[in-house]
Amino acid sequence: MAEKTIRVGELLTRAGILRKQDLDEACNIAQDTGQMIGKVLIMSGFVTKDDLQAAVEAQSLVRDGHLELELSFMAVSAASRGRITLEQALDQLGWQPQTSMPSARLGELLLSSGVISPEQLNQALNEVRESITPLGAVLIAMGAITENVLRDALAVQSEIRQGKRTKPDGVALLSKFARAQA
Repeated sequence: MAEKTIRVGELLTRAGILRKQDLDEACNIAQDTGQMIGKVLIMSGFVTKDDLQAAVEAQSLVRDGHLELELSFMAVSAASRGRITLEQALDQLGWQPQTSMPSARLGELLLSSGVISPEQLNQALNEVRESITPLGAVLIAMGAITENVLRDALAVQSEIRQGKRTKPDGVALLSKFARAQA
């Protein structure tokens, strides 16, 4: 398994928060109902909203190359056990972010490229925290972006994470895509 492709369910399982059979059951339910796996995990009582949030944050840090995979398991586990945020758990583990690596978070890319405003991002992030809905879906529901813009932004995000494109080039390209679709 490549470090940058870790799935949230596997991260929760390897952190000792979620049992493999519970993950399998949640995956089946998600597939049958069309629900997001995270929502199914919480609604089924397999994980808490805070556990899921920590795993999603850790996943993003791993994908961006800022956090080693093994440390992500320890941090998510520590956050769950201590009922603290991932950031607090990472601090307790002595982790220092690698500032040389640019992050490629979807919200940052959309904001930096001028596709969304800071207010739209804050509103969407608040909704994400409350509803466990992915940021892109919330922004579409708000009317802040279209599905095409989301598709383009996710493609640019992937290229940045894979080292195929720099973050400034990705932001410029995303800005160009958004203007062309406006």
